[in-house]
Amino acid sequence: MLIMLLIYAYKKIFKNSNFVDRIAAFSRIGFKIKYIIPFFLLSMSSSDKEVPKVEKVSFSIIKKNSTIGYIDIEKQSLNETTTYIINSEVNAKVIFNFNAIGKEKSIYKKDTLIYSSIYRKLNNKVKLNQSLSFINGKYLLKEENKNELLNIDIINRNLVTLFFNEPNGIQEIYTDKYKQMVKIDPIGDRKYKLILPNKSINIYHYENGKCTTIDVVGSFFKVKLILNIKNYQKN
Repeated sequence: MLIMLLIYAYKKIFKNSNFVDRIAAFSRIGFKIKYIIPFFLLSMSSSDKEVPKVEKVSFSIIKKNSTIGYIDIEKQSLNETTTYIINSEVNAKVIFNFNAIGKEKSIYKKDTLIYSSIYRKLNNKVKLNQSLSFINGKYLLKEENKNELLNIDIINRNLVTLFFNEPNGIQEIYTDKYKQMVKIDPIGDRKYKLILPNKSINIYHYENGKCTTIDVVGSFFKVKLILNIKNYQKN
């Protein structure tokens, strides 16, 4: 199409020009085609690239009827790879004022976790910065310039997946923060209970397979995560 437009643009020149002018015109066309063809082919190849399916959810963190933070999660699916990205922030007072920022990423190949990372900062001080990689059938944990092989079999689900899919038939789930598997129990009416190693309790509520609310109860706090329907996106 682009080449045809160039030829059309020079059509009038050919009608009323002498031989020398026509040679010059052909030269100019050839010069433009030389650079347009690669661009045209690149554009065609770019348009053929597969676009990942993206799903986004956002939860407000509520404490005593006040919003103290948020958790935004994005799920990207392409072929056999699924990537989860979490961004969160909390501003609250538990004995003292604190600002907590978190960033997490999990990558699955088919149903196997092949990479995850977690970064958390409390009042401008890094409290957690670690990554997990699946290498040669083993999970390698990197944290504070040290490496450790975890004695864990293949991980099929970690906590981030609970934001999107009801854990039907799932008995254990991996917690990146605590670097271990924890038990998750159905407690009826589309609710699931999870007790973390620090003894805090998470109760996940589902409707039509999607998480809508999470009750979090700790030793010194109690908050509720509520799905923001207006911010729910899927394409």
